[in-house]
Amino acid sequence: MELWIVLTAFAMLLVGVFVLKKLWAGALAALLLMLISKGVLLPNFGVVYLPLVTALVISLELALLLFGAYLFYTTLYANNHFSTFIETTSSFSSKLAVVIMLCVFMGSFMEGIAGFGIPAMLIAPLLITLGFTPLTSVVVPLAANTTAVTFGALGTPLKIGLGINHPDSTVVLTVLLNSLPALLLPLLLAFIYGQTEQVSFSWKKNLRMLVGGGLSFAIPYCTVGVLSIEYPSVIAGIFGLLLFIVVFIPKSEHPTPDFWLKTFYPYGIFVGLLVAAKYVLQGIGWTLYEGTRPLSLYQPGIMFIAASIVYLLIAKKQRVALHFYNQSKEALLKTAPSMITIFLLVCLAQLMQEDLFGIMNSYYAGLHHNTKLFVTSFIGVMGSFLSGSATMSNILFGNAINTNEIAGSTLPLLLALLHTGSAIGNAISLQNIIMVTSVVHQASVGYEKIFKFTLLVVAAYIITITALALLMVNSPFAAVQ
Repeated sequence: MELWIVLTAFAMLLVGVFVLKKLWAGALAALLLMLISKGVLLPNFGVVYLPLVTALVISLELALLLFGAYLFYTTLYANNHFSTFIETTSSFSSKLAVVIMLCVFMGSFMEGIAGFGIPAMLIAPLLITLGFTPLTSVVVPLAANTTAVTFGALGTPLKIGLGINHPDSTVVLTVLLNSLPALLLPLLLAFIYGQTEQVSFSWKKNLRMLVGGGLSFAIPYCTVGVLSIEYPSVIAGIFGLLLFIVVFIPKSEHPTPDFWLKTFYPYGIFVGLLVAAKYVLQGIGWTLYEGTRPLSLYQPGIMFIAASIVYLLIAKKQRVALHFYNQSKEALLKTAPSMITIFLLVCLAQLMQEDLFGIMNSYYAGLHHNTKLFVTSFIGVMGSFLSGSATMSNILFGNAINTNEIAGSTLPLLLALLHTGSAIGNAISLQNIIMVTSVVHQASVGYEKIFKFTLLVVAAYIITITALALLMVNSPFAAVQ
């Protein structure tokens, strides 16, 4: 029964997205179905109440993050902060190089430091500022925010999601599975860029730069990934960017140190505040009700707000309070509708968690071995699609895989596939899409257009890692044997 209820709720959600073009309507219908079914089949108030309290906490955190990110960007934009950035990047002979620099390298660095869907939320407005279409500005950062999520914010998806605190066989296999996609990602982004911008470019002319971008990211990602679970995405972002610029960008186009300082010092303020707060405030919080998720004092959204204030104090000598008030008012008005939709989605995901765990326990163990290699990564994708988090997806399904495969020799590979799928799912996460489209406010971008390209990324990624997993299992030298 629970399988059909979950499938029906999922179908309602998709009808809202693709038929009604109103995600909130699909989420509301699916949520009402879950509430009614649990009230009838499981007349236990705690079964509904506890997930909804947790959903309220998560929604408050996401709403604060969305408001803060929007406020941060509009504060920079209103003060003409991006003039030097636009002038310098407009002189690049290849717009693709700008896309790769921002989406692959800067995105990886931001993911490694912050996570929480922040990379796409910050990069999308930058692309809009540079004159890229809203569709490109939304789709390309989402499509790029995949491989870096495997290590996420200082290893959070592994530490919290799977209970892995140091590189083990699962981490090594995760690196191996993601090595080829990391190498090919710039090529896939280039294809998407050509489609969303509706421009033609010479693959032959740009091939060296695109392959170089893949190598510049993949080499530090793989090297650091087998040594640490905290810093692969950070190192791949920073050192990969430097390597990419020095080797694959014409010397005449190399940005000056002054350019980096003027453009990104507000982001440095944000990262500095975030890292400091993470070490000081993480672990401090309040539990609204026993058995529910605590409300943490460490909130990236607050750091966005604080960074906005610090920037205003540096950039403006007077009327800081008035400017902050006006920008905050605009940010709240622009993001409020998205906050409501996010709340509905989070409630739905929380109510589905126990049912999804039960469904997986019932059906997963009986699958054919090779089928598991495909299904496991797909399960991770769906977990992120619904929950909006690779960490939550790993928590949701990791225990089920551990339970069903505890004696199996391929457990590390299956966990690596789940974890990789959870990272890939960020590209199609409904929460991520809502938050990114909310900060790209020049024009609305339809969900069907976004999914047309992000689903392509997900499909290509799953096919690639499944093929690699099959090779690992069937190779006479397979590490998982």
